[in-house]
Amino acid sequence: MMLIAKQAPFAMPIKNDFLNPFSEKECKTKILDYLEEFILHAPYRKKQNGEIGLRKSSVLNYINFKLHIKNFQDHIRYHELTFMDLNRNLVENFTEWLLKERRYSENHAGRILMTLKTLALDAKKNELPTHNYVNHISGFSQRGDKKIINILSFEDLKKIEKVALDKKHLENVRNWLIIGFWIGQRVSDLLTITPDQLRDAPNGGVYVDILQKKTDKKVTIGVIDPLAMEILRNNFPRKLTAQRFNCYLKLVLQKAGITKMVRGSKFNKKTKRKELGIYPKYSVICSHDLRRSFATNFFGKIPTPILMTMTGHSKESTFMGYIGRDPNRDNYADAFMEGVMKLNSVK
Repeated sequence: MMLIAKQAPFAMPIKNDFLNPFSEKECKTKILDYLEEFILHAPYRKKQNGEIGLRKSSVLNYINFKLHIKNFQDHIRYHELTFMDLNRNLVENFTEWLLKERRYSENHAGRILMTLKTLALDAKKNELPTHNYVNHISGFSQRGDKKIINILSFEDLKKIEKVALDKKHLENVRNWLIIGFWIGQRVSDLLTITPDQLRDAPNGGVYVDILQKKTDKKVTIGVIDPLAMEILRNNFPRKLTAQRFNCYLKLVLQKAGITKMVRGSKFNKKTKRKELGIYPKYSVICSHDLRRSFATNFFGKIPTPILMTMTGHSKESTFMGYIGRDPNRDNYADAFMEGVMKLNSVK
């Protein structure tokens, strides 16, 4: 039976509403109440880079987090959780619920825990009653060597380019797919590109200027592939939603013969969760894998800092984890082989 800390009395009034956006009436440390105010004041919150206003993706994250808290409260049959309830027992039960009951991936569950910690620490900064354990809440993620990464290779791309498609909407998806393969951006940035973002490069290529929605970073990608340039300049694809793109993308890949059986995760409509198994490659590839394909295919061929500038990654360790590489292991292996070759040369 789950034990939950008793709800503490709320005896900490705010002396000056101008110094704190949360009024005395709203200072009850119910997590959902605090979330409402947190989201309401999102346009005026200061970010780590000094700018004002949370990104839309961040606000959406907190809106989704509200649903997780509501569902968890229903699960444990508890009326309204407060920040004083966030003891170790409750947090561990919440974690178990995310992984076992909701069947979220380790990465997704870990991000939800980090959102809980961010919110709790923000409440603490506002001098609201919080349990001491909130300082020990931590997120987690799947180990890099456990990640299953499926990408489209250059060989796959050739098949995609050559396959005959009898539907205009599939040809349109193929054009977006080819562009995505060569620019390595998130689907939210890929599908919102317009011809106004294109410029001619001095070497005959095409510059694509993008303001990344998730990071607010300005990046310029250079496209030099002949077919991709032809599409951008003379056959710019029609707009479509990310949902339709993902759906039709799999059909294009299937028609192109991208049917090799691979280990991966596939969405089960009945359970509404991704399930690990062995599936045809076309069925486990999604729009985000175009970005990962870009980073993986050019790693080792293009200097890593240049690739990171294109993808918008700030840390090399994050970039390496993204493509499932461990540069240290390769470096140690290279050093060992170099040492053996030196020994053999001495002999």
